[in-house]
Amino acid sequence: MAKDKEEQNEEKPSTLSCFKNISFPFNTTFLIANSIFLATSAFWFVTVSTLHYKTDECNRFVTTLGIFVSFSLLSMTLAGFYAAYYKSDCLFRIHFFIFFLWMFVVVAKAVFVYRLNNETNPRLFPGTKINEFRLDDYSGWVRRLVIKNDEWYRTRRCLVKGNVCNNIFSNQNMSASEFKQKNLTPIQSGCCKPPLSCGLTYVKPNIWTISRYYNNVEDDCRTWNNSANTLCFDCDSCKAVTIADLHHTSFSLTFNILHIFFSLSIGTVGWFAWLRILRETAN
Repeated sequence: MAKDKEEQNEEKPSTLSCFKNISFPFNTTFLIANSIFLATSAFWFVTVSTLHYKTDECNRFVTTLGIFVSFSLLSMTLAGFYAAYYKSDCLFRIHFFIFFLWMFVVVAKAVFVYRLNNETNPRLFPGTKINEFRLDDYSGWVRRLVIKNDEWYRTRRCLVKGNVCNNIFSNQNMSASEFKQKNLTPIQSGCCKPPLSCGLTYVKPNIWTISRYYNNVEDDCRTWNNSANTLCFDCDSCKAVTIADLHHTSFSLTFNILHIFFSLSIGTVGWFAWLRILRETAN
């Protein structure tokens, strides 16, 4: 009887042995996927690193982030590739450790961008097409995180160096009514003109004079200067639009694409990890 039971057990495969058999295509798919991402992240890392040393200080913030992101992806995919190739549990642990750190950063930035979008509240000035922004609309932690007083001079210098106001200053014959119906970018609205609530009289796009309606209560009204190197670059409104401009940048768009992609990948990686654990248990 015992011999018959042993023969039946040999003929009937266990559930865990089935898992061991089907784990191979998952491992192969994982290997191929990591090969593709490894080549992509390596190319991205080399490209961004090269640009970092060729670009000026104003654009190095973007390239520095690019280096960090591309290096993280390169490390993660490299560990995943060798883990799948050698079927190494240690490398799998390293891969998933980096992966979950990456996902934590991605989710944290998603929360930050979500809060940023909720707090960005442009106000359309009556009778115009110009949106104005207030620094007070943003919570304290957002202002401290993005706008650091001891580093604002670098951002200010980059705005001046980038000639962000040249587009609206090019037409010196523009009338006041034409200017107020112009669709200004957030940077142009906050940094290249005084707040319209100041009551200054428009002369030219870069020249405003004090009128009887002048509002000297707001700090930004006293900060404005007609000098090309001053304008409203020291205004709170300029700092506000710098924050507002964050979620309009290409980096935010790239982040959202990566976030969607990695969110969809969580299920696949989790499924593979589960099969891997089952195979280890079977052994």
